[in-house]
Amino acid sequence: MSDVLGLVVEVRPIQAHFRIPYNSLLLDSYPFPPRTTAIGMLAGAMGLPEEGFKKLLGGVRYGVIVEEAGSRVEETAVIYKKPEAPVYPITKVLYHKPHYRLFFAGREELIERAYEALLDPVFTPYLGDSESLFYPAKKDYVRIVEVEESQESTLRSIIPEEAYSSGARFFVLRRSNLTPRDYRMPVGFTYRGKKRRAIFRRVIAFAGGYVELANPLKVLLFDGEPVFAF
Repeated sequence: MSDVLGLVVEVRPIQAHFRIPYNSLLLDSYPFPPRTTAIGMLAGAMGLPEEGFKKLLGGVRYGVIVEEAGSRVEETAVIYKKPEAPVYPITKVLYHKPHYRLFFAGREELIERAYEALLDPVFTPYLGDSESLFYPAKKDYVRIVEVEESQESTLRSIIPEEAYSSGARFFVLRRSNLTPRDYRMPVGFTYRGKKRRAIFRRVIAFAGGYVELANPLKVLLFDGEPVFAF
């Protein structure tokens, strides 16, 4: 992978919301940035239009480690349309002060361009909705690193559900942890005219520990850190 580089982005926002599109009255959230959201953040920072975002989806691989899931918070709002209309309370789920490490891999020139864009973005980066602003976790929050292919069975990144269901154990390292759970993560889109439909893949997300798989998984090493990249 001599012409491929990795980009590591470490963020710790005040709040984050990554909507799970299953229920209109419960705005539930993934406890991690899904692939489409994270690559969309890069596209926005780079100032790319929709066509540019589509190309970026096809040219960048993505993985994430949830260092801290943050505190799950629910807020409820009531929508009033007119006096005789029914009242619909809508609950929104947020994660307060989470900590994520985002990993991107792609062609050298693409990763270098994304790196520069995150340092001086065209559009303000968000982590999910427009109320969830991007906050760096530390001074060197974005780094370009070497990438290598490997096979590993011990991982801290989100992983495909099928790898976990084939046999795995979760080892807790911190009291504040997120037990492994299955999510349907959007990984891309199919397009028909101006309409698009999400493509989902089942993944296992967790925090505060690591997973030991029964069978090694093909991963990318980002400066030595094993990460499954979708």
